[in-house]
Amino acid sequence: MGLDRWRPVSLCIVFLLLWSTACLADDDLSELGLEELMQVEVASATRRTEPLSRIPAAVTVLTEEDIFRSGATNVPEALQLVPGVHVAQTNTDRWAVGIRGFNGILSNKHLVLVDGRPVTSPVMTGVQWDNIVPISMIKRIEVVRGTRTSLWGAESFTGVINIITKNAFELQGGQSVTTGGTRGVGETVRQGVKTGDNSALAVYGTGQYLNGNWLTSRHGDRDGNEWNKVQGGLRADWENAFTDALSVQCDLVRSNTEEDGPGGPGPGGVPETRSRSDVNGYAQFVWDRATGLDSNLRFRTSYTRDTAMLADLDGGVNVLDAELTSAMEQMGRHYLTWGLGTQYFWDDVHDGSNTNIDREHIYTWTGSGFLRDRITLLPESLYFIAGLKADALGEGTTELQPTVRLLHTRDDAEYWLAVSRGVRADTRYQRSGTYVINVGGTDYQVEAPGNLKTEKLVSYEAGYRQALTQDARFDLSLYVNDYSELLMLELDKTTHTAKVTNSLKGTAYGLEAMFEWTAADWLTLKPSVSLIYQNLYGLESGPVGDSMPEEGFGGEVKLQILTKPLKDVGFDLFLGYIDSPDQLHLPAYFNVDAHASWRVSDALLLELIGRNLGGSHEQFSEMAVGPSLDCRITWDF
Repeated sequence: MGLDRWRPVSLCIVFLLLWSTACLADDDLSELGLEELMQVEVASATRRTEPLSRIPAAVTVLTEEDIFRSGATNVPEALQLVPGVHVAQTNTDRWAVGIRGFNGILSNKHLVLVDGRPVTSPVMTGVQWDNIVPISMIKRIEVVRGTRTSLWGAESFTGVINIITKNAFELQGGQSVTTGGTRGVGETVRQGVKTGDNSALAVYGTGQYLNGNWLTSRHGDRDGNEWNKVQGGLRADWENAFTDALSVQCDLVRSNTEEDGPGGPGPGGVPETRSRSDVNGYAQFVWDRATGLDSNLRFRTSYTRDTAMLADLDGGVNVLDAELTSAMEQMGRHYLTWGLGTQYFWDDVHDGSNTNIDREHIYTWTGSGFLRDRITLLPESLYFIAGLKADALGEGTTELQPTVRLLHTRDDAEYWLAVSRGVRADTRYQRSGTYVINVGGTDYQVEAPGNLKTEKLVSYEAGYRQALTQDARFDLSLYVNDYSELLMLELDKTTHTAKVTNSLKGTAYGLEAMFEWTAADWLTLKPSVSLIYQNLYGLESGPVGDSMPEEGFGGEVKLQILTKPLKDVGFDLFLGYIDSPDQLHLPAYFNVDAHASWRVSDALLLELIGRNLGGSHEQFSEMAVGPSLDCRITWDF
């Protein structure tokens, strides 16, 4: 699919944009005004629901409207809107998503949650993004950039992504979502019913096939694998009008893929064609009790079965976790939040032809506890926040992860400062796996290193948010991340062997800024920029491994243009200049996505979604992602 083939599409998009800016709509673009947006309650940043205006952190909330207007068909496509979040497609069903300089298919520096349940693999790291619930069932996505280890633990080294789905009361009635186009086809059907005065049930099923035709190698050959899945799940909710809310969720997915891929992680491996079929699933129970007007006690427990999904390993990971958190009423100047949690996981990972694990079964228990206090220094103006989390990481390792923050609020603005310490534990594969990688045309046998230290980070942050006018707001974040004892592969060119060591250290300097302006009822502009400079110490060349920072400068400039030329018609553009922060040998590229929607009736919605219309480009890997065009039909019945 060459660029010439898509030039007529690009010209049509430009024409539609120019036409739309000459029209006047009757309705507001979004359900939320800027003043209301500052009062949106966020849970991921403080472990209790607080308005955005009271949170001393870099936070972006993607509402249901934001996700819809992006034309996203999956979570990573929606996340590309967020400054400081690096998103790239590395295969048909695989995405590299990172925060503040780290990116890779095995990204292990940030935590991903679905309704509070960790979905980042505790053994291999990385997330199976295409196995998350359908995009039509997501209520909002909260993205907290910057270390949150004082609240969420060692997994949240550079941030937290929390995907919050709709409850059964919000999924009432029936809905069919049909997607088809150059990438493949998909169908999602759900049905929600009331089961009593205070209870509801929703069930869904989805099937999807992707052909991989829009992905090519640098030689121009088709390189994407064919992939399909069948997935189903349910959610049941019960609410007491005064105190209690109970929720039960479960999900099962079977996916199949046939791909040409490397035999090991890192910059290269032994290429081979393989087929695999994976079955994953989870069950979760949540009990939330209101203990006051502004306090609650919440218990959550879940079981997750996840596949290894790395190179040619076979097997899976079982995770059983539970946590109890309490958001307490304000007591004088103090506003306390505390929590206790535990996780037990065991795996049954078997060797492949090019990879080995020294023990096929491993059993690990971790425990944690945190305490956070927001102390009012000046009423409604100045707050001091102190937090501490203790993580027992297994094998006798215990880490303390503190943070101190200062927040100053005004009627239309917030200013904040923070200093935090975070750690990141090594993974099962880094500690005990052996495999072959290819660096510069030479094969290296990676040897199991045995004991490794935790990676360490001291983060200095500052931020500023302000509603400049009734129709415009500005958000700025600055940070300095001082890393030490990061994991990397050390190569021995004499013996052609390699070993994972805690040898990497450095400092990252970053800036993230976002501006949102509702220029008219029919037009909203959302430009953003994220810049990062990484200075690594003591290396003659770039570090080897997955999700590695690189010496030098990287940046992303993004612009989302949202228009409503007619009352029931929307046309939206996403423009991005993307320069990878950890694959500096790859050229920067310009990206164009487009989304057109027509609300035919209350029950029928039509959408046309164009991706990568600027042409085929290598993103964060040497696989080029080309243009695609899909149609999505949503029918409520």
